Amino acid sequence: MLQDLDQVAARVGQVVQLSRSLMAERQSIAARLALAEKARDSFRDQFQAREDEFKSIIQRLDNHEQEVGEIRAKAQHENVQLKSELESAQQEITRLQADLAKAQSELAAFREGAMKARDRVEHVLGNLPGAVTEGAE
Repeated sequence: MLQDLDQVAARVGQVVQLSRSLMAERQSIAARLALAEKARDSFRDQFQAREDEFKSIIQRLDNHEQEVGEIRAKAQHENVQLKSELESAQQEITRLQADLAKAQSELAAFREGAMKARDRVEHVLGNLPGAVTEGAE
């Protein structure tokens, strides 16, 4: 029976040693778990910071796209307005060129008429009695 007690005592010693070994391993695992949780929390914080930064960049991009759209619409509106003004100016230039051509034509006609009138006046004056002829002094 003593032998049985020795075996039980040896067995209890093994269980105690195994229990202590398991407790040490448990503490080691708990420490590694705590480190892993800290790393996870750090990664989560980094992820959240990056996600916030990403959302901020997306928001800024959306704002820039909206601004570009507004600027493009304004530029297109101004382009249409400038084309309209250009067309009006070109029509005015065409009208003024036509007026100038008409005025030049009228001026040429007036000059021709003035020359004919001067020739007639000279002819009439030359036919008057006592008229002086050119170069006859």
